[in-house]
Amino acid sequence: MRVLVNIFLLLNFLIEFLAFITLVTAPNGILAIGLGEQWSMHYGFAVLSIASVSLWVWPYRYNLKIASVVLRVLLTFHVGLFFSLLIARDQFMGMILHSFLALFCFYLYVLRTKWCDHEV
Repeated sequence: MRVLVNIFLLLNFLIEFLAFITLVTAPNGILAIGLGEQWSMHYGFAVLSIASVSLWVWPYRYNLKIASVVLRVLLTFHVGLFFSLLIARDQFMGMILHSFLALFCFYLYVLRTKWCDHEV
């Protein structure tokens, strides 16, 4: 079960880091400085914070309290992005990726007492 936690955190980091690079270098990203339309770049840096969660939590990933909070934050993010992409209907692959990460996160959250260390 802990292997799945590691896989999830690595996938979360890799997918969101690639999204960060894509959004920052998009036409409305860093090349649009001064035009007031850098929404892509701003969102890209927000995505970087979600990617970094996987790195920040890594040493504490099996702690029940910390894992519970981090998984709830990531679940909220991935469910929110899934619905945003579903409504927009223009990024099918992103919608699939976020639905997969949301379901993976939900699965780990529901079973967290089986793979987390319990405090004594």
